Amino acid sequence: MDVEPGTAVVRFAALGPLELRAANGEPAFIGQRKKRRLLALLLLHAGGWVSTEQIAVALWEDDPPRSALGNIKTYVSELRRVLPPASDGHPDVRGADSGSPLGRILSRDGEYLLRLAPNEFDVDLFDAGARGGEEELAAGRPAEATVLLDRALALWRGEPYDDLPAEIAVAETTRLAELRWAVWENLVDARLRLGQHNRVLPTLRALTIEHPTRERLWAQLLVALGQDGRRAEALNAYQTVYRMLTERLGIEPGEDLQLEHQRILNGDQHR
Repeated sequence: MDVEPGTAVVRFAALGPLELRAANGEPAFIGQRKKRRLLALLLLHAGGWVSTEQIAVALWEDDPPRSALGNIKTYVSELRRVLPPASDGHPDVRGADSGSPLGRILSRDGEYLLRLAPNEFDVDLFDAGARGGEEELAAGRPAEATVLLDRALALWRGEPYDDLPAEIAVAETTRLAELRWAVWENLVDARLRLGQHNRVLPTLRALTIEHPTRERLWAQLLVALGQDGRRAEALNAYQTVYRMLTERLGIEPGEDLQLEHQRILNGDQHR
């Protein structure tokens, strides 16, 4: 997985099937399903304590064996041997005290905690890229925003926390899915401000069909069509979404979508 020069190697990746990299940056293989689930659960709660009860539910769902506690200890011990060492003494290590010569997985009575440092976890990098890209866009720097937003989206390889039962990670996967939409829509806005409508127009056409109730996509489609000189097509697109919203949902288009429609009517090829 590529990262910017001067940053740490991404050790843990959960935006898709679980991936792990060893201290030398090479992929590390965890073949046993239970150990993969355990690591995914610890990543889901990285920097926080996870109880053996939570682990048992994630590993065996409704049917833990009588040996569950012993098995968990074994899985933790085996994970400790394969995980890359933590950056001891780093002030930003999540879940650790600065200067403490501790292992990657901490333990106390009935609980475990996984320590992470900055740039080690793709979810943290995605969150940071989403935030940074939005800030650059708000500050009027669309070129800088595209770099951060593109990099954030490139971290995705599939469904996040794919190794865990869906109900275990539903809150976080829902958050990530919505944030991914926001990142993509911010990237489209940035490209439109740079006049790069041709780069987003085909995808916008497809996504407005696939997700017809996402008004921001329709507003962006109107902008892209207007920038491409397709005024009649933009007006037809607005009529399509207007009928869909009023007839199917019983609501009027939102203010932003109406504003884009008015700009098309006025011949204002903005942004």
